[in-house]
Amino acid sequence: MRSPTLPAKRNVFNVFGFPTTLKPGFGIFLAFLVFIYPFPLGLWMAAAVGVFTLIHELGHALAARMSGCTASISLDFMVAYAAYEPRTPLTWGQKARIAIAGPSLQITCAVAVLLLNSTNPFSRADITISDATIAIWWAGIALGVLNLVPLLPLDGGAFVASIVEHFKPGRGNDIVLKSSAALTAVLFGLCIVSGNTEFAPVLVFMLFMQYQTLALPQRQKKLLLNPALAPEGDPEFDAPIAASILSAGDAAKALRFASEAYRLCPADTNAFIAARSAMKLGDQSLAVQWLRISEQSQIDSGRFQILFNHTRDFDQLRGRSDMSDEWFTNR
Repeated sequence: MRSPTLPAKRNVFNVFGFPTTLKPGFGIFLAFLVFIYPFPLGLWMAAAVGVFTLIHELGHALAARMSGCTASISLDFMVAYAAYEPRTPLTWGQKARIAIAGPSLQITCAVAVLLLNSTNPFSRADITISDATIAIWWAGIALGVLNLVPLLPLDGGAFVASIVEHFKPGRGNDIVLKSSAALTAVLFGLCIVSGNTEFAPVLVFMLFMQYQTLALPQRQKKLLLNPALAPEGDPEFDAPIAASILSAGDAAKALRFASEAYRLCPADTNAFIAARSAMKLGDQSLAVQWLRISEQSQIDSGRFQILFNHTRDFDQLRGRSDMSDEWFTNR
């Protein structure tokens, strides 16, 4: 097999030490806001949503760092998230704090900005005094409060799921997700019946996200049975599929899948699965190459070491001249 190469990273910048990926979809989403609102409110809305979305995810990332995790931020079309990897298992309380930190920082910053502008955030007359205050209130406070609603995939739902997890270990997220889907469907039905459809688009979007999450395990199982299975270019999907193929005992197929997935999207997780697959095939040199690529591809400093610490697949590589001793000493 040809030696893998490392593509250059694009659209990644650093925010308070957190690697932040800005995807094209985020710019398209902000441009859409400019288009649907009258000028100049559209410009203010796009700017406010952009800034407060980043602040929101920064809140999650900071809370994750305080809990001993490494974290990174991604901004995409209508979706932004802070991904984090714990060095040790998180308690339910730590998960709850991480979940609530995003909207809390978002709302706090918005209130502070309005107060510094001599604007009462609880007065409609003050809020509507200018396009800027309207945009700050909606993007900072209204959307922050909406995220506190206790339904997944919102942060309020993640907060509740972490509490349920405390009492139902291993089942908290699944219980809250299924409950959220049922309640969201009821709320959508009530919106249609009552004729109050203002929130219907938000509920439809939530139902779509909930369905995708609930259907993912079956979708992965079905795909694994497909002989024409190919990666999609989404590491959140491709890496677990490659890992499942490897767990099923087909290391050669897992290596091909992970290599192609990395070509489509140079994510460290794809490269790491390729390294594990190479080890299963007995190709230690290729495994080391993929390990080095995985380390260089990480957008979040420290995540590679966490992945390395969670497996013993590479123990027999210890002492090789082309192997980094630091990876073993940091276990």
